[in-house]
Amino acid sequence: MGYYDVYHRAEVVATRRLTPHLLRVDLGGEGLRGWSSSGLPDERLVLVLPAPGADAVVEPTTMPDGTQDYPDPDDQPPMRSYTVRAWDPERLLMSIEFVVHEGGVASTWAQAARPGDVIYLTEAMGWCKPPADAPWRLLAADLTGLPALARAVEELPPGTRAHAVVEVPGEDDRIEVATAGRVTWTWLVGSGNDVGPSRLPEAVEHFEAPEGQGYVWFAGEAAASRAVRKHLRHVRRWPSTHCCTLGYWRVDSERWDARYAEVAPTIESVYTEAVAAGVSSDEALELYDEALERAGL
Repeated sequence: MGYYDVYHRAEVVATRRLTPHLLRVDLGGEGLRGWSSSGLPDERLVLVLPAPGADAVVEPTTMPDGTQDYPDPDDQPPMRSYTVRAWDPERLLMSIEFVVHEGGVASTWAQAARPGDVIYLTEAMGWCKPPADAPWRLLAADLTGLPALARAVEELPPGTRAHAVVEVPGEDDRIEVATAGRVTWTWLVGSGNDVGPSRLPEAVEHFEAPEGQGYVWFAGEAAASRAVRKHLRHVRRWPSTHCCTLGYWRVDSERWDARYAEVAPTIESVYTEAVAAGVSSDEALELYDEALERAGL
């Protein structure tokens, strides 16, 4: 049995290039009528895509208990996780934004997508949960996290203070976002995003926080995310309730995966044993991060 019980059929309605490296695909159709949003701005779902060279996506199988799955290990379609940039339940219209680059199943599909093309998608879950009493927010992301950051800015309650730090490949990748919040922006151009080292961790470290316990949300490359989490938790001593760091991708992932496979049992046991001993999941994650660093990962 798979992780998801239902896969929703979605048809491409339109595509639009937002920046040189960001492409929006609008999805619709009656298959989305049963889909429901988590309501969180960084909610992500899994897209089921056609295999490279295939004319159509593999449909899910309805199991005896009524759930849906892809039970055949030899017939697994490509699946990728993406942010829901926008959702209109009345129009049954969902927008997903893709980082455009050479290679990659999802990017290749998005660039070739045409109205009427069909994919499947799952329910979504998110992590951005600022405490109601947080007086301000720091939102930081590279291009992969920009759709979620933009939605978070767009949905800010009126008058909410926020500072957004965004790392993009080029000047033309900057975007404008309408919001009722009081938002200031810093754009880091020409770094990170697999074109060079990320400057996001340094930007977060040097951020002059306003008074009060604010909330920090970060999404980007995995090592950068870990560095930001370490700074927030161990240097600034922020509680886990007031910070969220997400790794969306990884530099040199093939080398990392190969090395991780060598040490996975040892590293994963650090997390499971910590949880079994009564340590919180956030503290267990920090121990897991430390184990990764010791392994050179």
